[in-house]
Amino acid sequence: MSWHVARVWVAALSLASVESSPVEGQLPRAPRDSKRLASPNITCVVAKLADGDSFTCADGREVRLLLIDTPELAQAPWGQMAKRQLETMVRPGTAVRLEVDRMSVDRYQRTLAYVWVDTVMVNEAMVARGWAVVLAYENVRHLDRMKRAECEAQAAKRGFWQAWAFRCRPVDFRARRCGASSWPQRGK
Repeated sequence: MSWHVARVWVAALSLASVESSPVEGQLPRAPRDSKRLASPNITCVVAKLADGDSFTCADGREVRLLLIDTPELAQAPWGQMAKRQLETMVRPGTAVRLEVDRMSVDRYQRTLAYVWVDTVMVNEAMVARGWAVVLAYENVRHLDRMKRAECEAQAAKRGFWQAWAFRCRPVDFRARRCGASSWPQRGK
């Protein structure tokens, strides 16, 4: 392992050990006059996390968090770090409320949802803590607040913005638009 890769791994491990962020206790809350309850809501109990932006409910329903994108598990170590951060908020056994938007299911038949634990929108908390970036398609109900959370996390260098800074955004990684130097690789 080269010196540079070793330094990146040390930084990654120190980031991974941080379970709380500078915004702990200041998680994004739903406005009291929020109209989010106007859309259908579904309750589920988290059974298993797939990665940092999707999980499976106890009833078998697969859920993809709306408006966020986290590093893929193959983007080691960043993908595992994002998954661990999601688990701090929705570990298996947690009851969550799923708020759907315009399009409620994706092409993989996953439920597309804003995930709520009490009054905390998990999607927004992942972005505000710096463990996810905003990714918008047709579902945009909370887009403005998500963009604000991303700008604030980036400016404050929270989560991944401290070291890695999303040099290879997950959407670009999936499209194979990133060079191998965009993230550390094991054994090199």
